[in-house]
Formats: sequence, structure tokens, C-alpha cells
Amino acid sequence: MIQDLDKTLEKIIYERGKLNRNDIDVSFEQPNGDWSSRLARPTVNAWCFDMQENMKLRTMDPRITRRGSIGTTTFPPIRLDFTYLVTAWARKVEDEHQLIWRTLSALAQVPELAPENTEGALKDQPYNIPILVGNNPERMPNLSDLWSVLNNQMRLGFTAVITLSMDRTMVFEAPLAFEAVARVGQSLDPSSRTLTTLDVEIKTSPDEIPDGLTPPSSNGGGSDQERKRKK
Repeated sequence: MIQDLDKTLEKIIYERGKLNRNDIDVSFEQPNGDWSSRLARPTVNAWCFDMQENMKLRTMDPRITRRGSIGTTTFPPIRLDFTYLVTAWARKVEDEHQLIWRTLSALAQVPELAPENTEGALKDQPYNIPILVGNNPERMPNLSDLWSVLNNQMRLGFTAVITLSMDRTMVFEAPLAFEAVARVGQSLDPSSRTLTTLDVEIKTSPDEIPDGLTPPSSNGGGSDQERKRKK
């Protein structure tokens, strides 16, 4: 859900801020010293650092759904505030100021998001999604302390608070799966997980092939794997 919120904010910043994806990056990583030292071009950073229930929108009134003589009691969704610290990063302070102003203006144009205009699972939100920018939320930590924890210099920025709903009856039917990278090739020692890819074998001359590996065949225009790719 949160990653879909990131994608939605990124889309708003690029489209309403009229920013070029080829020239400017939008990042959601923690803006610590290691991160900023790796920047290669102007970047908008939107770091989500806090998640709290919105007590003003809290309601515990139960909803009773009846099917014949059977009644089911459910409670309304929890309303959660996600707080982002939005900053701009560039080599020149003038560029940073222009970039942060564009970003602030882009988000300020959307005080409320309709679910159908969002990305991914946010389309299933039961209410419109409010966006509050430039206001210090309650329980806001001291910014000097926050930047000290990040081990980085303070930057001009603003907060953006987005309120989402979480269904209390939500049930996960599938296990959590992260993005993975699969490598394919041959290995003399599988336990070491060191692979020699087929492309390397095909492009390597017989004199350079390590002992124990079969060199590509010179008959029929290459190895069996190479001939399969040509078919």
C-alpha cells in the first residue's frame, strides 16, 4: 500500500510540477549522508518518516451487515497519517529553491485525491485521500534532531501528510514476496554460488576456459545452447 502511495506522489510531482524524468530524479529513500553523496543529478526526496492514527477522524461506530437472520458486526477502517519530509537536492542553491517550489506547488494543487486517480491498491480506498502540505503536524520531531540522526546537513523542505484508510478485516491470502534476481549458468562448485554464464562460455576462447568446463563446440556453429537460441 505504501509503495503505491509513493508511486502516486511521484506521478503528481512529475506531471503537475512539469519536471523532466530524464533530468530530475524523485527518491523515497532516507536522505542520510551516504545517500546524498551518491547523487548524480537534481533530486526531489520524499522520505516517509512517521505513521500515526488520525485521532480526529477516528470512529468506532460498528456496522452491522445482515444476511437473513445472521448479523455480522464490523468496525470502520483505521485512518492513518503518513508524514513525508520533502526536500530538494542540487549543486546550486538556486536550483534547489526552484525545485522545492515546483514540488510544493504540484502537491498543493491536489488537496484531496480521488481513489480512481491513484496507483495500485490505493484505488480500493473507501474514502478520498486528503493531502496536507506545508503544515507542521502534531507530534512533529525537532528538525535539527532529525537531521542529526540522518547524519546530513539540513535542507530547505516541507512536510506532506497523506491520510489513508486501513481495513480492519483485511486478510492476506498470499505470502509476502520480495523482488528477486535469478542467475542462470554453470558452476563447478554449486555450494559457492559462483556461476559461469553461458554467454561468457560462448564468447571465451578455448585457451581461456577454466579446467573442468567444456568449451563451445566448433561444429555446427557453436554450443547446443547457442544453436537453440538461433532456432
